[in-house]
Amino acid sequence: MDRRCFIDINGNISRWFSIEKDDPQGSVLTPTVFISYHNDMGQFLSECTSHFFADDVAAIFSGQLEVRYTSQCIDLERRVESFLDSLEYYSCLADQHLNRTKTEAMFSARAIGSPKFNIMFDSGDGNRICWRPEYKYLGYIISSRLGWVKLLKNVQCKIRKRISLIKSFKLFGCSFPSLRKTLFYSHILPLFTWVYPVYPLFTRNQQDAFSKFYYSSLRRALCCLEWNETFISYVLDEISLDDRCCTYWNRYLRALSNSTDGNLIFEKANLAEFRKSWLDNEFLSRD
Repeated sequence: MDRRCFIDINGNISRWFSIEKDDPQGSVLTPTVFISYHNDMGQFLSECTSHFFADDVAAIFSGQLEVRYTSQCIDLERRVESFLDSLEYYSCLADQHLNRTKTEAMFSARAIGSPKFNIMFDSGDGNRICWRPEYKYLGYIISSRLGWVKLLKNVQCKIRKRISLIKSFKLFGCSFPSLRKTLFYSHILPLFTWVYPVYPLFTRNQQDAFSKFYYSSLRRALCCLEWNETFISYVLDEISLDDRCCTYWNRYLRALSNSTDGNLIFEKANLAEFRKSWLDNEFLSRD
């Protein structure tokens, strides 16, 4: 089949090019068709909490409370094997290939180390699924301790490298503060923006340290390390990282308030708050 297409961005049309196989990379057609075709996967895999993003599936199993660690591992092994059987059965029904080589598992508990059992698909080459101390999902590093230390270190490392590039960049042999500030907003600020969704989950010490790192990064990029945070905020009319994060969340919550999903999230949040108040004996009955 001779298939051809072009890309249209704001009225600018590219040249025609051929599509030899599959769908065009980067188009909205492929994920739309894929998600529509597999919209029942979450209901089919009902024994766990599944998150479906494009062609990636993340399954979460919660262990039993107030039982021995050995009993938890035995129950977890049984549930994971049942999940893998259901996933393979679904792949056969939907005629969807499973990438077994990229399938990984992570275990999070107070106990140190991974469980002492192996998990693998029944069909295939018999290779077991490896336990990982951390993995990267949607750009965020999630560790077995469920903390944000590794994510923050990774973001800070990327920011330092880009600051070094900005300080070495020159236009016509010269470097200007306005140029470095523009490069900071276009190449470094997006890395800070990527942290906004999880910023409220940081500890207070992590928030303070990351906010100071934002100001120090700005001062390094502008070559004005002798200025303190208050002075640089006044001179450059620069808002703090906390204010940027607050603005982001206010816009996000306003957008959620006008949607059905947002109302469901707010309802669950209210129920969680009422449950917490009840457990804290804030609603005591009086005779």
